Amino acid sequence: MHLFPTIHIKNGKCYSTTSKDVLGRHNIYTSRPEKLAAIWEAQGAKWLHVVDVDGATTGIPSNEDVVREILNTVHIPVQFGGGLRTVKDIDNYLNMGVARVICGTKPVQSQRFATEAVSLFGAERFVVGIDTLNGMVAIEGREKICDFNAVSLAHKLSEVGVKTVIYTDIMRSVAHRGPSIDNIRELIVRTNLDVIAAGGIYHMNDLEDLKKAGVSGAIIAAALYEGKIKLSEAAELFGD
Repeated sequence: MHLFPTIHIKNGKCYSTTSKDVLGRHNIYTSRPEKLAAIWEAQGAKWLHVVDVDGATTGIPSNEDVVREILNTVHIPVQFGGGLRTVKDIDNYLNMGVARVICGTKPVQSQRFATEAVSLFGAERFVVGIDTLNGMVAIEGREKICDFNAVSLAHKLSEVGVKTVIYTDIMRSVAHRGPSIDNIRELIVRTNLDVIAAGGIYHMNDLEDLKKAGVSGAIIAAALYEGKIKLSEAAELFGD
């Protein structure tokens, strides 16, 4: 199971998407995301998961310089998502040095887009993010709910050559309630896709449950920053 420490970027800084300060502002972890990337690499990370939160909301990647700094700092592969809704944007980030891209909105809106992306870049470099809210798929920065559930969307993606998806249960992510094991297991059993789990991973036993469920990877965010999971220990016990 691959472990993916996460760097969420907003306005050039790494910040928490869930925890807030007493004034209700999202906590900023560092104004130098590339230094944090180096820390995760030193602690045993073999991959990084980087998200342009601004881009996910606007549909236009907005933190290219920060991503470049991360790529120039670490020597491990980086998967990147957030606002990638054109073939040109995907091509730009892959040429920049990103190992693979993550798209959530456009493949849901257009099966033709997913087909073209797989054809142009290959299934190993094109991953689809499936964010769900109350069982239904959410897109456009999680602001719009679609008519697909995760399994039905996964089947459509598989038909056009997609091999890997990132599954996130939004409510469990916000509430730190643990990953949605039953839904993740169903997705694995009912499709032929590699499933990377995200959302709600907050303790070491969550990683153990995910590995038993058969996921190909686990994306860890708040648990690392808040010290609930130590990356070096997790990598030794559960990492590939």
